[in-house]
Amino acid sequence: MQQRVYPQQWQNDHIYPSLDSCVLEADMSLARASLAELSVFIEGLAQVPRTPGALQDFLREVRLRARRIRDIGWNIAVLAACKGSQDARDPLAKQVASRARALNADLFKTLAPIEDLMLGLPAPEFEQLMADPLLGEEGYRLRHERRLQDQRLPVEAEQLVIGLGTDGLHAWGNLYNDLVGKIRLVIAGREMGLAEASNLLSSPDRALRKEAFDAISAGWEGEQETVAAILNALNGWRLELSRQRGKHRRLDALDLSCHQSHIERATLDTLMAETWQARHLGQRALGLMAGHLGLEVLGPEDLFAPPPAASRREIPFEEAVDIIALAFARFDPEMGDFARMMAERGWIDAAPTPNRRTGAYCTKFAEPVEPRVFITYAGTMDNVITLAHELGHAWHNWLIRDLPMSQRSYPMTLAETASIFAETLVRSALYEQARSAEERLAIAWADADGAATFLVNIPARFDFERALVAEREQGYVSSARLKGLTDEAWGRWYEQSLDRYHPLFWAAKAHFSIAGFGFYNYPYLFGYLFSLGVYQQLMSRQAAGEAGVAKAYRALLRDTGRMSAEELVERHLGQDIRKPAFWQGSLALVEAAVARFAQCGG
Repeated sequence: MQQRVYPQQWQNDHIYPSLDSCVLEADMSLARASLAELSVFIEGLAQVPRTPGALQDFLREVRLRARRIRDIGWNIAVLAACKGSQDARDPLAKQVASRARALNADLFKTLAPIEDLMLGLPAPEFEQLMADPLLGEEGYRLRHERRLQDQRLPVEAEQLVIGLGTDGLHAWGNLYNDLVGKIRLVIAGREMGLAEASNLLSSPDRALRKEAFDAISAGWEGEQETVAAILNALNGWRLELSRQRGKHRRLDALDLSCHQSHIERATLDTLMAETWQARHLGQRALGLMAGHLGLEVLGPEDLFAPPPAASRREIPFEEAVDIIALAFARFDPEMGDFARMMAERGWIDAAPTPNRRTGAYCTKFAEPVEPRVFITYAGTMDNVITLAHELGHAWHNWLIRDLPMSQRSYPMTLAETASIFAETLVRSALYEQARSAEERLAIAWADADGAATFLVNIPARFDFERALVAEREQGYVSSARLKGLTDEAWGRWYEQSLDRYHPLFWAAKAHFSIAGFGFYNYPYLFGYLFSLGVYQQLMSRQAAGEAGVAKAYRALLRDTGRMSAEELVERHLGQDIRKPAFWQGSLALVEAAVARFAQCGG
């Protein structure tokens, strides 16, 4: 029987035929006109009688009017991002994306008086409004934000912050992105950009990896003062905003980050303490990798090296989908069917295209609620695992498609649950079914690489950023000091597992220059260990013959946008993630994976 051939480019014509279609333009015009009408309507808020019924009716009307505007802005932004991913130089994609961002920002500013009202209402009045089915859809989000209502600025100031952020805070992040596109390097006698050069860090040729690493470092060395200015501006903005908000109660940067991540500070402190105790697992993984590569110790240029004699067999896209679907189906048949449906419907964009952006991701349209996966598929085992990761995100989004949009938005700490869970399902199946020692090594290598990344590199990033924020509060942090802070953080976590550190990591790693989110590091560690903890719990229950485990997993994912991480784990797993036991269970799985890698020989 001939294997099914799946489309490898997105089928999005039912959303909009193209970015310059008259349908899209009509929707954009409709959204703009509706937003103008909504703005006038909200100006009447002061005249609304403060009786529960009158205010309830007013707020319901606002919600209904805003919903359609939001859906249009969301869909256009996602479609423009999709087109821009296929061709990063597409000028129309950039233009339409900018218009969609402006629409969404203007909607947010227009709704600021409503947000201010809802966050400041007395509790009895607020809860009475939340009893309304439509208004209550935002209940969890609003209750979460009300915890920091004393950090709220007057509504005019909040609108000013949003407006200034476009050409202030976010402009610094955009400047970093421009630098990434601007830097040109010469490696092996050939000129290239950073994205192509970064791919060479995964070359099996160590000399080429070293040349690429040195060239990338030199490229960032030439831009170090600009990146230092970016980091100082971003962190200076956040600190000043925190000072302005904290007139009654000053919160530090980590408290604010935990709030944004929907976790308690006690949870983060426990997570980092347990990871510190387990850092030797990541260091051991690095030592074992060095042994396989014939080295006494790895250098920073070796952190993305492939296993020696990695399989050169190219795995067709259709086979990759089958591998993933079968692995998913062993846990949940519906999850396996979903993976095939994604491929059949053309919801995975995998074919190489000119000027294609790097990386992989999952996104979703607002109406109809449909996930999309982006990956540049080249037939490697790493591609298969990455595809499984993104399909895990897609499954998560599919399971919550019937929920209100506010409940379809979940924090980054919980976002990685479904993706790494999906990866783990596929890795386990592949290891069991591996045809050769070489294939088993490839899977075990990926597990070991994950241990090193999450238990050493991510915490080093976290420590660096904590130190940066503390020093920025005292004044400007120079590029020389940023290098010193990096070496100090890497020294604490890597210790002797590398022959030298990467003093320009603060410049080369884009995560530090993301405008909208400080501490864009520990959520990865949280997601990694959290998903392993969920996996351990559910697999144990399934092995014991318990019925409905897959259904329980679906229920957990459906709650990720309507409760905190602590509430989620307590309700669905009966554990307290503020205590060490949960994280120790996850780390035991990492220890087993590193031990399995040690048995692979070499």
